[in-house]
Amino acid sequence: MDTRGPVQLPDDIQRRLTVYKAAGALILIAVWGWFALVKDDQTPILVYLNIAVHESGHVLFRPFGDLMMLIMGSGFEVLFPLAAGVVFLLRRRDVVASAVCWGWGASALASAATYIADADDGRLALLGATGPDAAGDWERILGQEFFDKVYLADSIAGTVRTFGYVLWFVALGLAAWAIVWNRRRDRAAVSIAGPRGTATPRSPLHVMDDERMWR
Repeated sequence: MDTRGPVQLPDDIQRRLTVYKAAGALILIAVWGWFALVKDDQTPILVYLNIAVHESGHVLFRPFGDLMMLIMGSGFEVLFPLAAGVVFLLRRRDVVASAVCWGWGASALASAATYIADADDGRLALLGATGPDAAGDWERILGQEFFDKVYLADSIAGTVRTFGYVLWFVALGLAAWAIVWNRRRDRAAVSIAGPRGTATPRSPLHVMDDERMWR
């Protein structure tokens, strides 16, 4: 017998665990969105993960040319959590995991919007940027090196941030839906099972005295 496989929990316990996980996810996504979108600040936990994914995007897409390499820093930072959420939803049917991934994606969109908006003045401190690379990705993309459209930075950043808000609300909605759905299923299962310990006796019950009880 293979004991290394996942333990299959009873349905009622699994539903309650899902409710607890969804409640935790709801709080986490709300905190991420508050910092990233409302406060326009660094997101707790995710800030370094976003940087790692951003830099991975540069490395992975470097063979496709400088422009694609620059775009896919922010692009991969956003697409990675979005794709992970789709995989969890379609392959695993895990709504809570998808909500967390898309909450992360909303944070990544906010980060990208801040980076894009910086293209016109370059005030952000860049990780390890020296010499020719001291200019930010979007400063180069929207600057004279490529499109020469720096004046569009604020407009593009505003659109990206709006998508971040939309994705944030979707993630919050998924987590809340997981709580409501599983609580409804739990109540439905209890109602179908009926109350416990209320079976009708097959024959009338008689009061027994002490002498008859201990025979």
